[in-house]
Amino acid sequence: MNALKSKITSLALGGFDGIHLGHQALVARLGDKSALLAIEHDRICLTPGVSRERFCAAPIFFVPLDELREMSPNAFIARLVSEFPALKRLVVGYDFRFGKDRAAGAAELKTLFANFGGECEIVEEVKVADVPVHAARIRLFLLDGNVRAAAKLLGRNHMIEGEIVRGQGLGAKRLYPTINLAVTRFLAPLDGVYASQTEVLGALYKSVSFVGQRLSADGAFAIESHIIDESFKDFAGKSEAEQPRSAAIFFAERLRENKRFDDLSNLKAQITNDIAAAKLLLE
Repeated sequence: MNALKSKITSLALGGFDGIHLGHQALVARLGDKSALLAIEHDRICLTPGVSRERFCAAPIFFVPLDELREMSPNAFIARLVSEFPALKRLVVGYDFRFGKDRAAGAAELKTLFANFGGECEIVEEVKVADVPVHAARIRLFLLDGNVRAAAKLLGRNHMIEGEIVRGQGLGAKRLYPTINLAVTRFLAPLDGVYASQTEVLGALYKSVSFVGQRLSADGAFAIESHIIDESFKDFAGKSEAEQPRSAAIFFAERLRENKRFDDLSNLKAQITNDIAAAKLLLE
């Protein structure tokens, strides 16, 4: 048994995709010796896997949804008690469902867990300016390019991260140098150009980021970021050991849609305008 699990007395249950303000309301109800149990799936999401740990101070344990899908409500609770032997308290959202065919809800969880001598707190729906906070709503905002609205429900700017990969080299030679990312499982916002912040080697820099097909070049899909922060020191020329392996982008505002330019000089002029607009937004 995991040594930490044996000490956990308070546990929040849920998908925790995004660790948004609704999830944070659950975390706020947890005391000492507490953790989150995140029910995982393999689909595209806001914060896949351990990326959730960036936005939550409490430890997070993960369990695949497929392991729970066929469990009865009683079996589900028995598993919790077995894995967390000191467990005395559960915290869930009002819409939490569990058991085979999602047969049981938060009220049933409270009743069943009481049979094991525990208590369950049910947290009501969280709203921001009368807008309910749900991961599904945040996804819709992002797919519409409205990263500002998504940020209000997340409590932060939406982030994606991935491995740094080699691009065409066209930006460094004829446009602006970019950091190119290979991103898996993170939900990227609607194609376009964004004012953003890019995290490299633990530091956060102002940037302009692009998501979409490179219509003016090879037509391939790309996620890339040009850092506009004067404090940024390029890692070109550094040793292999010093090269960053990954980066993260935090989206602040959509500047424009993706466009095709017949001449690279026109594209560069547009990017210059994008940089100026991003600098104003990120001040």
